[in-house]
Amino acid sequence: MNTSATDTVSRESESHLLDDLLRRIAARHPHAPALGERDTAIDFATLDGRVHRVANGLVASGSAGDRIAIVGRNSAEQVELLLGIARAGQVALPVNWRLAAPEIRYILSHSRATRVFVDREFAGIVAQAMEGRPVPLIVLDEAGAKGFAAWRDRQPDTPVERSGSAKDVVLQMYTSGTTGLPKGVMLTNASVMASIALFSRPPLDLDTSDVIYAPAPMFHITGIGPVLRSVQSGARLVLASQFVPDEAVRVIAREGVTYTTLAPAMIQACLAAPSFRDAAPTALRMIVYGGSPIAESVLREARERMGCAFAQCYGLTETTGPVTLLTPEDHAPGAQRLLSCGRAADGIEIAVIDADGAPLPAGETGEIVVRGDIVMSGYADDPEATKQTIRAGWLKTGDAGYLDDEGYLFIRDRVKDMIVSGGENVYPVEVENTLLDHPAIADAAVIGVPDPRWGEAVLAMIVPAFGHALTTDEVTTFCRDRIAGYKCPREFRFIDMVPRNAAGKILRRELRAPFWEGRERQVG
Repeated sequence: MNTSATDTVSRESESHLLDDLLRRIAARHPHAPALGERDTAIDFATLDGRVHRVANGLVASGSAGDRIAIVGRNSAEQVELLLGIARAGQVALPVNWRLAAPEIRYILSHSRATRVFVDREFAGIVAQAMEGRPVPLIVLDEAGAKGFAAWRDRQPDTPVERSGSAKDVVLQMYTSGTTGLPKGVMLTNASVMASIALFSRPPLDLDTSDVIYAPAPMFHITGIGPVLRSVQSGARLVLASQFVPDEAVRVIAREGVTYTTLAPAMIQACLAAPSFRDAAPTALRMIVYGGSPIAESVLREARERMGCAFAQCYGLTETTGPVTLLTPEDHAPGAQRLLSCGRAADGIEIAVIDADGAPLPAGETGEIVVRGDIVMSGYADDPEATKQTIRAGWLKTGDAGYLDDEGYLFIRDRVKDMIVSGGENVYPVEVENTLLDHPAIADAAVIGVPDPRWGEAVLAMIVPAFGHALTTDEVTTFCRDRIAGYKCPREFRFIDMVPRNAAGKILRRELRAPFWEGRERQVG
């Protein structure tokens, strides 16, 4: 196969469980600030003690392998939960709080979640999703006796007796599939630890002098990453419950943030924020970006005004995060690699194959496949989908691209038609199925189109049923009642017929072509 050249790194280390990270850093740097803003941060010893309590509470009322759902914005409580669930030998199930009740219901049912921790803000929709199922629910930000803090503090802080293996599932994260039904991606201790090891060396290495700013929601693998980087390196973690550009710029400056991960839309928003004029991020040394396309002009402006290094990564939930790295050197003025997402990280193999699975030479576009310890163990309760996605250790990404002669990966299109809008994954089939539930819609096709703010925007082309008149407002309301807001089309076009091939499949490339004409790169 035409694989990118990488040096295989040893997997031998002193740790094989996610929980080992916090135990080790708390022993080495007990009084180093771990979590929170400068004046109120708790240290690693305190965090370790709280995680002991969370784990003891979970062990007392559950069993190894239980799925524990978390529905909430980024918070210290969620970090304690994530680490406590791992220490208890159970499985963290972060749920996208932007989902509609039927979508949350499916995830809770499919995963057989045994307990739910939820922000007060989302307690109503979660209760609706649970439909009276007898699953214990604890409110994360409830100050009373029934809230998370009170529950945690009632538990002993004695070390948890545990046994586990590298093969144990530690995270189950749901990502939509081309059928429209979410799939539970199972990530093991081994895949998580491998991912951390790959991206904990220069130029991305951190230590106790670093401060990480984490605005990405923790229901994304991108949001989980900073938590793991913090407990691996001893860097202080500053969480954002939501991304507000003006506030983000102020926090980055005030807290002396040195490292952050931002989607391109976030970078652009920070540059445009009024606070940037008087709160420039002087300590910032590295921004890692990815998730959607970025305009070359925006990248150049960001380099000039922010004065820090930039790196780009490409990856999937199924690969426990990034698999490639476009280094700061690749971003140097005059570099010719800005349209690439980099080369395979050490220990990861990347190849490009044709429709029959045969390897393609450099420069030829095909499906991108990935192999390495970072690959998921499979989709929960879906052996057929797992078999179709992982073949001989190679994970089929569903993205199309090519490798150049030096192993740089260039992404060209999306085999599975997924739209990435503002860092959120949207699958056209799911949106189309929702639209077709409307009695006045005869047919529909959904595509991603270029958007200067979100990277891609969801556009729906609709064929009204005979004799029916539709308005954009009517269809928008219909969608928002049934699916998450970020999945709802931002634009509607009413057409006479959806183009399809002889097999009845929508000709999405034909629909997308006018919008993407003249653009070299079509996905992030």
